[in-house]
Amino acid sequence: MNIKHIFANGCSYTEGCGLDNPEKERYSKFLADKFNAEDINQSGGGGSNQRIFRTTYDWISENQDKIKNTLFVIQLTYPVRNEIWVNRAPQDNFDHHGGWIDSEFYDAGGRWEGAQFGHDGYTAWETHQRDTSVDKDEINFNYVPDNKSVSEITWRYVISLQSFFKSNNIKYIFFEGDINKEGFLDKTCKIAELVDFDYFYQVPFLGSAGKRVTQCNHPNAEVQIEWADELYNFINGVWS
Repeated sequence: MNIKHIFANGCSYTEGCGLDNPEKERYSKFLADKFNAEDINQSGGGGSNQRIFRTTYDWISENQDKIKNTLFVIQLTYPVRNEIWVNRAPQDNFDHHGGWIDSEFYDAGGRWEGAQFGHDGYTAWETHQRDTSVDKDEINFNYVPDNKSVSEITWRYVISLQSFFKSNNIKYIFFEGDINKEGFLDKTCKIAELVDFDYFYQVPFLGSAGKRVTQCNHPNAEVQIEWADELYNFINGVWS
């Protein structure tokens, strides 16, 4: 395979949360080294699948000369997450559930901010400015769709990106960062039948770690190396 770039995107699991030196210790770096390729990691801690697909398409549009030699490694996150457009000034430098805020980007007219349905990162979880219909200690149940409904939203993103990859002969894989009863991608919904799961590594990243996690409950440095090996073998199996 003529792979010159590894484009990895996801949430904190792919970002390398909890590692001493994420840029050198996360799995995307080790995977890129196996291909003697450039490591391009666009992940954002707490980011949603909406953010993952938005930033992936943004990178593709800006790097059309590279995509033929790029392997896309897309880690899917909890489907209940989304993002909203925010114009007001941030209360600190952190875009809650979306990463650090670029002040120049904000000055240009606003920013995308990580959220859950019915919430933005400030009014619901931090300052509680919106009192109506909000339980201040829990997710706003009035605005959170059920897991099947939010899974269907993610599958539409997956089908769109997968179709783009196939039509342009681009190599790619998907996998989930974590699977738990509160957050997982429901594969039983009808729209999931349109997804090509041959290119999904079916083991969740956090699940592969067991007890080998960082203080913030993310895969540790040892697991990162093993995960790169597992993905490398899977990639060679589906793209050989």
